[in-house]
Amino acid sequence: MTPVTDGSNADGPPALPSDYFARPSPARMWNYLQGGKDNYPLDRRAGEIMAASYPDIFYLARQCRLFLARAVRLVASEGGVRQFLDLGCGLPAPPDLFDLHLVAQRVHKDSRVVYLDNDKAVLAHARALMTSSTDEGVCVYVESDARKIDYVLNEARQTLDFDRPICVVLFGLLGAIGLDEAMALVARLRDEVAGGSYFMVNDSVQLGDEMVRAQERRRETGIDNYTLRTPEQFAAYFEGLELVDPGIVPCTLWRPGLSLDRPRPVDSYGGVGRKP
Repeated sequence: MTPVTDGSNADGPPALPSDYFARPSPARMWNYLQGGKDNYPLDRRAGEIMAASYPDIFYLARQCRLFLARAVRLVASEGGVRQFLDLGCGLPAPPDLFDLHLVAQRVHKDSRVVYLDNDKAVLAHARALMTSSTDEGVCVYVESDARKIDYVLNEARQTLDFDRPICVVLFGLLGAIGLDEAMALVARLRDEVAGGSYFMVNDSVQLGDEMVRAQERRRETGIDNYTLRTPEQFAAYFEGLELVDPGIVPCTLWRPGLSLDRPRPVDSYGGVGRKP
């Protein structure tokens, strides 16, 4: 990944803050943990520090992306959803994994996807790589903090029809903001989308001591804070929604399908809920 320094052209790479490379980036660290190459030594060091306390974090990171692909495929095929709003999308997936729009547009060529993130390096990659894979579909990127919900909804409405079902994707986002704010964000989104819409949520949870220590070590690297939720707090995100089987489970165990290797549980929950 080439550092981006000049954002004078609105259609070109965005300008990055002068201190952008002074500390690890959550998006770049996660890219490293997933096996990607869009990261730097300080990001890899942050990932290794977490792995020293939670060795399964490399497995967890890749499995979160695989859960995303399975859930999107189900929502698109069985739920008939053709619209997706991905808040906190992060960097594009490594080549052997899948980005959301590729999965959705394989099911419905006219699927419309809005990606959102507030990391300017993500924007640089999104403009180049997160483009529609079909002529019938649409894929756009919005640069914003998800907590600026009025702006987010206004921008999303430029591409998505909120009178029709939308799948809202919240992966690795809610733990980065306070619990009350996270609950309010989910509630606002739930109120705004039409009946028949889906919510997909994936976050690390407070289960074992290893993940707790890993998050404590993460803070030592200077990376943005991330707060583990309890299983009960995670389940509260789905209030008012109909859970899709198998409900709220470790993301590795959410409809894993046929595999030669039996998936093992991780300290990261996943769930899909439908708005009645």
